[in-house]
Amino acid sequence: MRPPLFWLLIFSLAIPRPAPGADPNGQTQLSVRTISYRAIPHERTAYLSLPGSSSTNCYGSATDSDFWTIIRTNCRTVTNPPLALPVSIQSVEVYNLLEANGTLYTVGCTGTRIGGGCTWLIPGETFDARVENWTMWIRSRGFGNTGKERWLKYNLLDMRAQPPTSQGKARAQLTGSYSGIVRNSSAGVSAHFSSAIREESGAIYGCINIRKPLYGSGALQGTIRGSQISFGSVGSAFPSRFQIDFQGERQGDELNGTYSVRHPSEQTGQFELSFQTSEAPQSGFNLKQCIGQLATR
Repeated sequence: MRPPLFWLLIFSLAIPRPAPGADPNGQTQLSVRTISYRAIPHERTAYLSLPGSSSTNCYGSATDSDFWTIIRTNCRTVTNPPLALPVSIQSVEVYNLLEANGTLYTVGCTGTRIGGGCTWLIPGETFDARVENWTMWIRSRGFGNTGKERWLKYNLLDMRAQPPTSQGKARAQLTGSYSGIVRNSSAGVSAHFSSAIREESGAIYGCINIRKPLYGSGALQGTIRGSQISFGSVGSAFPSRFQIDFQGERQGDELNGTYSVRHPSEQTGQFELSFQTSEAPQSGFNLKQCIGQLATR
């Protein structure tokens, strides 16, 4: 007879262990980034049937004699025919394309309105997610990034390896227009962020546009050393002027990094920018026009 310790060891080796990134309940933990979304509204007409009805009322009189009885009656029937009432039914289909760890995920949902349990995710945003079978749960804020955080349920429709990026297409200079997102960690708010930059002998200049609910649009000036970028911006917004310092790294056509606000109050955050076009400001450019062009994109 073998000792109990031997069988305990064999039993422990036979128990399957969770894969990396998965918890013991069979859920895979992810940090997903939104690439794009599509929302498709639908409206159809259905008919609500109401049954018909009929009612009959009668009244009368009778005359009796020794050999016969005469009965006189008068009946009236009222009929209500069946009704079919038209009812408008609205719904929306939402599809989000996400990326995580070199894998593309397509998730979708159907709801009766946007902002409830079915909504699109802003491109460039990063979210905590978990996958269980063919369902993906994503933690997000609702109603324009102003609501409470909650877990949204999506159907996992497709997943595939992300195509490799061609390194031969990397541009030699930073010059161009960029678009992405900026997150204020101090306030817990995100906003659209765009920039037009020109690089000349390691120096960079141009303008940035930051949309509400955040502020700080203005001129930028800084340097690039290898893949490291550093620039400052003074944004004008009543009643104060914003002094913002950006520090980041260039990876192909992407600019990612952090920023800090020195005035009027100390705040910190992160930014993500992606190359859009080769348009860039020229020497002596008009700052107001530069910001205005970014605001229309």
